[in-house]
Amino acid sequence: MPAKSASQQKLFGIVHAVQKGDMKAPSAKIAKLAKTMKKKSAKEFASTKRKGLPDKVKEDDFSAQEIVSLMLEDES
Repeated sequence: MPAKSASQQKLFGIVHAVQKGDMKAPSAKIAKLAKTMKKKSAKEFASTKRKGLPDKVKEDDFSAQEIVSLMLEDES
C-alpha cells in the first residue's frame, strides 16, 4: 500500500529504519509501531516516492494517524 502523503511516507521511513536497527526510536509511539507492524508493510509505505504527494491528506481521506490506528488494531 503506497503512502497517501509525504508526512506519512516520512513517518514510515522512520519506522522502517527503526525496524532495521539503523536508528533508535525517537518516541514510544514510533517504537510501538515498529514492534507491531509487519516489516513488509512499513517498507512498502516508506518506499513510496514523495514526488507529487501532498504534504498532508485531505480531510475526506484517511489521515496518517487514522491509518496507523487501523494498522495497530489489525495487528492486535
